[in-house]
Amino acid sequence: EPRGKTMEAIRRLLIAVLASLAFVAPHTTANGLPAEVRLATIEGVPSATAARQILEIAYQRLGVGVSVMEVPTKRALLLADNGGLDGDLYRVDAVASNYPNLVRVEFPLLQGKLLAVVRETETHDLPHSPKNQPLRVSVLRGAIIAEDKARELGMEPILADDYDQVRSLLELGRVDVAFVSDVEGISPLTNEHWHRLKPIRKPVTTFTFYHYLNQRHAVLADQLAKVLEQLEREGIKAEVLESLRRHQHSKS
Repeated sequence: EPRGKTMEAIRRLLIAVLASLAFVAPHTTANGLPAEVRLATIEGVPSATAARQILEIAYQRLGVGVSVMEVPTKRALLLADNGGLDGDLYRVDAVASNYPNLVRVEFPLLQGKLLAVVRETETHDLPHSPKNQPLRVSVLRGAIIAEDKARELGMEPILADDYDQVRSLLELGRVDVAFVSDVEGISPLTNEHWHRLKPIRKPVTTFTFYHYLNQRHAVLADQLAKVLEQLEREGIKAEVLESLRRHQHSKS
């Protein structure tokens, strides 16, 4: 009798274990990856659409859904770093390296350059900024690359809420130069409102964007890097970018 009870208890335990192994919690997929990730991105940046579309395709291949929340740039980094969100849509290393809980997806997401835009058509080089009277440069609020580069060059960054304000400050003479990003050919400079102004041919700097996840998703980051490489090799990334470039030209 005791032996029978013991065997019955073992049988029930085995059933419970097998059931638990077969059960996949609603917040994970069958391969152990999260069912969905929530990502932060900064507001008002045209290239964010490119990053979002490429990443949505990559995550879809892994069976992971994506939702994106637009928040101010430093809050976005903090939320991704402290685990309030699962990651940050895209950043440069120089910024993300200050957040120890972020893991880089080891395949470049997008390439970009920072351009200086001036009013004077005869200007071919970036104006010099005297120490005693630094040049004023309009930059998009949250574009940390542009802010840091302005200070590095001895300029005074004037923050604007969107690229329309960046342009208006230059047109009205409130600043001497404007810094504008061009990411894979996606840039506000294609808009007709910018055609009266002149970008200086030589970039102020170039940069590479990577996707970042909270460290709890280190396994996902490794798998995602492989998928991003596949999308580039298969030409899918190029198709996404070309479609967005055509769309922006049709609106300009």
